[in-house]
Amino acid sequence: MQESAAIVLNKQAKVECQIIGSEQTPLLIIDGLLNDSHWLQQQALAGDYQTDPANFYPGIRCQTPALYQQALSALLPLLQRVYAPKAQQLRLLTSAFSLASTPAEQLKPIQMLPHFDTVEPMQLAMVHYLCDASHGGTAFYRHQYTGFERIDAARLPSYATLLKQQAMAARLHENPSYISGDTELFQQITNVEARVNRAIIYPGNLLHSGDIRQIGAKAADPAHGRLTISSFLQLI
Repeated sequence: MQESAAIVLNKQAKVECQIIGSEQTPLLIIDGLLNDSHWLQQQALAGDYQTDPANFYPGIRCQTPALYQQALSALLPLLQRVYAPKAQQLRLLTSAFSLASTPAEQLKPIQMLPHFDTVEPMQLAMVHYLCDASHGGTAFYRHQYTGFERIDAARLPSYATLLKQQAMAARLHENPSYISGDTELFQQITNVEARVNRAIIYPGNLLHSGDIRQIGAKAADPAHGRLTISSFLQLI
């Protein structure tokens, strides 16, 4: 009983909906997502972290507890109001503790650019911070040349071709670094700083990147590193 009580969503959480960028995308910021995040943080300490070959996340991950995953179903009414009033179900696709641990000099060019998770319009991404603002946060971007802030199926072919050309021309591999602020290719439209037990939710096709600060010697340690939970939610 004690464990399940520890991961109940907080009915008194502070919920803010920001409308960001020229494409007017809703971004949810929820402070105090859980009644108590301590149990979850303890589970993170005992996790078996691995690199994820299925994506380009610059670090290590492990699956979150089933109790946490079940608790996220209570987000459905809020997500209906903000994103899809006609949705009937909320399906959790994945949920993992995540630690950004790749040193900047080891980044691949694709990891130095804002990315999107899917072109599917009803899929949402959620980042639940279990670290503080000293570890940065999450930033959202506009592609300078096209003005795109979200990448749907219609935009993807031309955008992917253009971005590859631009990235090669910029010779990113010669000066590897995590993106921070405006660049020649992208303009930052907003940045949400990390806060323990804060969650942000946004469409998975929105261009974004972790605002990742210095990767230190303890970056792969859940007690000291940039510990977050990354979840992907499908509205049906």
